[in-house]
This record gives sequence, C-alpha cells and structure tokens, in this order.
Amino acid sequence: ATTITPVAKVLAASEAAMVMDDPAVYTVEQNRVLKATVVTFDLTTNSNGVANTFANVNADIDDTDLSVPEVNAHLIIDGDGGYADDGKQVNATLRLRGHSSRLTAQKSYRIKLSSATTVPAWRTEKTLQLNKHPYDLTRFRNKLAFDLFRDIPHIPSLRTQFVQMSITNKDANGVQYASADYGLFTHVEKMGKEYLTIRGLPATGNIYKAEDFDFRPNAKLALDATGRVIDKITFEQVLGLEADNNNHLKLNAMLADLNNPASNFDTVFDKYFDKSNYLTWLATSLLLGNRDTINQNFALNQPKDSDKFYFMPWDYDGALGFEDQPNEKAGRPLYAPHQLSIGNWWDIPLHQRFLQDPKHLAELKLAIDEILDAYLTEAKVKAKVDAYKVLVQPFIAVAPDLNRLPIISRTPITEWDAEGTRIATLIRKNRDHFFATLEAPMPFWQAATLQGTSIRLNWDAAVDLQGDAVNYTVQVASTPDFSSGELKNEVTSQTELSLPKPANGTYYMKVTARDSKGNIQNGFERSEVSGKRYFGVLKLEVTDTGVL
Repeated sequence: ATTITPVAKVLAASEAAMVMDDPAVYTVEQNRVLKATVVTFDLTTNSNGVANTFANVNADIDDTDLSVPEVNAHLIIDGDGGYADDGKQVNATLRLRGHSSRLTAQKSYRIKLSSATTVPAWRTEKTLQLNKHPYDLTRFRNKLAFDLFRDIPHIPSLRTQFVQMSITNKDANGVQYASADYGLFTHVEKMGKEYLTIRGLPATGNIYKAEDFDFRPNAKLALDATGRVIDKITFEQVLGLEADNNNHLKLNAMLADLNNPASNFDTVFDKYFDKSNYLTWLATSLLLGNRDTINQNFALNQPKDSDKFYFMPWDYDGALGFEDQPNEKAGRPLYAPHQLSIGNWWDIPLHQRFLQDPKHLAELKLAIDEILDAYLTEAKVKAKVDAYKVLVQPFIAVAPDLNRLPIISRTPITEWDAEGTRIATLIRKNRDHFFATLEAPMPFWQAATLQGTSIRLNWDAAVDLQGDAVNYTVQVASTPDFSSGELKNEVTSQTELSLPKPANGTYYMKVTARDSKGNIQNGFERSEVSGKRYFGVLKLEVTDTGVL
C-alpha cells in the first residue's frame, strides 16, 4: 500500500449547520439488537376497493405503482430505547420499501406510526425504515457506513439501529392466521422534516432523494409559476420529495446554470454547493467504494431561502467491496474497470466540470487523504466491524437469515466472518486504486448511424486529466469479443470513422482510448450476450433503414 504523508487540510472549517452533526443526536441508539413485535391487520378494502392483506404487501414488487398496498399494524419494541405497548389495537401502518430488494424472498418494510397526537413517536421518529439488506452477506455494511459518517465533518449521517422483528398476521376479523420471526433488520432514519427538527434545523426546506437524477434539466421536474410540483408522481421518478416546501424554483435554476456551457463553473459551483461538503461526499464515495451513487443513493438538502444544495449519503449496502463479495466475485463482473475509478462519475455534468479543472482534482486528492488519515483508518473500521459481529452473528447463524445468506461455501458463518474481516482492509486499497487509475483517460459514449451506403462510427473525445494526447483503436466485428467477423480495426486520432454498410444483422463496436503514456480506457456502454457481460462494447443492429 502507498504510504500516506500528512497533507495540508483542504476541507475548510464549515459554518453550515446542515452538514455539521451534533453527536447528541445519536445518543438514543442502543448498542444491541432491539426486538420489535408487529401485529398486522388485513383490510377488507383500500381506497381502490381491493382487499389489502399481508400477502398483497409482500407481492408489491413494483415500487412505481400508483397504489401501494399497506395494512394496519401495531408496533411494540422491547425495553430501554424501545416503544412500549400503548394499548391501542392499531398504532401504525406497514408496507414494503426499497427497490431491487422487493424481488427477494426477504423483504424490507416501512412502519409508519400514526400521525395522531395520542400515538407517541419512537426516539422522536414516526417512521421506521427496516432494511433487510438481502444481498449483503455481512448484513452490516449500511450501518457501518453511517456510523463512520457521524464522525466525519462536512457531511451529515443518519441514525441507525439493529432490530429483530417478528410479525403476527391477523385477518380483517382480527383472527390470527400466521406468525413468524423475520430475523435481523437495520433501521435507518428517514430524511424528512423530522430529521431536520431532530437536529434543530428549520423544517421548512427541501430534501430531494435521488431516484434517477443526473444533474441535468428534466421535463419530469416540471413546476408551475410559483415553483410547485405539477405532477408529483412523475417528479418523484427523478427526485423523491423527502421534505417539500412547495417551492422548487432554485432546483431548476441550479440545473440550468450548471448545464449552461457559457457559465463560469466556479461561480456556479460556489453559488449552489458547499465545497467541503461536496468534496467529503465524493471522497467518501470513492473511499467506501459506493459506485451506485451516479444518479441515486444520495440526497440533496436545500434549506428554505438558500441557494445551496448539501449532499447527504444514502444506502451503502452495495459499497465496501460488495463487488468482491464471494458470491458476486464468483459470477459475472459487476462493474466495468472505469466504474472502479473516478470515471464512474464522469458522465454527470456537476462532477465532470469539477474534475476537469486541475485545481479541483488536486483538492479531491487532498480531501481523500485527509479523510482517510483522520476518520477512516483501518483500526477504526476493524473495531466497528468486530463490535457488529458480536451483535449480528446470533441472528444470522439461525433461521430465517441463515437460510438466505448469499454464500457459496458449506461453512456460512466462516464465510460471513471472513467477509467482515475483509471490509476493514478495503478503504486504503480504494484510495490507492483511485490514485493509480487517475492517469487513464475518462470514459466516453459511442454511437453509429447509417449515412447512405456507409455507417458513421463516432464517439466523444476521451478527456485525459493530465492533458496527454489520446488516440483511438476502433473495432467492429460480428462477435462481442472481436474474435471473428472483423469489419474494422483501425487506429485514429479523430473521433469518427466511416464503415461500408455491412449486410443486415448484429455487430459490435468497441473504441479503446489510449494516451501517450499507454494508459487505456473504454466507453460507458456494456453488452450482454449469452449471459456474458462485455464492457465498453456497443451492440449495433444494422437494418435497411438505420442502426439500432
């Protein structure tokens, strides 16, 4: 590993209360696994006249549906730090939460306590987000990340809590028909108005949770003249409204300014973002290896009457070396090489404009070493991992969790233990990989169009952050590995070539950028053929009328 030398601090002391957490916020957490007991009550009908049962809730695999099945529920959490029996038959509702986790056998749930004043909050929170993390072998990656964030300045964290949950189901007549232990969950605090109030911040701002947001103007983010969302369902396909003050004019103003090529980037950046907060979010995304933060798994907090948008972290169960978890490593590669480097974020206008300025890239380098050296040492991560293992092992060593662990060996606990141990060594490795891959050109998009009797092959220029000259090797063939059916194999310094139109059929294109020092990069595209994944390869369907 490369030795990290002390560096001058690049993360300035921030006066932004939005990103400076008070440690007292987290004193309510319990260093144990709380036991939650939930009773659900099937409904005869919902607003659409359809019966809602616990089975319907678990069958809700599409989180974009207009109607979300939910049932009434009663929640109790045991002991100190828990939620005492309030004597009511119903004090909450229960529904599924999450995206891809809905497709798994083990679901994640949202339990929302009644808004009635007679129903108290739990730890001043009315919403429990109980995440199963079925793909994460350790079952504690997400909690580890948020526990680390609480010690890092310039970025907020969220409360977390290990919870074991058992659920008893009753029909619409109150007759019990099922009861089961659902095993270990991790509650993660909701990023809404309660989050702001708990931290003593004005609850009048906006918190946007990225669902499919690439920092570009988007027709789905349509507003009326006062800044109100016109179609909330469509808007939330791009940005979830965790807190909504009904004025989003500054969001669209930020996107317009950021995507105006004539604008001075530093002026735009300083107006809309806090540099220490942004550097900390990007540096920790790299260090923790959270690749899935291109257009989702983060949030933006925009206080009322402020132009600033502050980054908030979200969802780290796919971080911390997830791509090399034994079951993932045994399958197809999860990520292209560029996704394991800063190139992962290159297609996003905000990140691209920031990184292509040498002074900002130098700031990111300094921020990475500063954060690693002060807040993410291997000893600190190992201590947290060891503490989680003591809490988690009793639950994942038995049903129902033992039966669903993503393992490849016949010794699940040994495999689970080794994965947790491996995590502690990854952050420094991620740092070293970042520096080692900076010399490579950035990834780019490829395209092909029919022009008369020729096909025009073109691609974006591959930006080299060191300013080195770049050449391109262009390959076209009838097989995705370019082992046969070759139609083109040419080196050029240009960003387009012409190819005589071949017979109608399927072909594959791959452009490899190479700088003057021999460092290479491929395009953003990927093709999947016969169950195999080919990175940097664009599939071309040639027809009489065009190239699809």
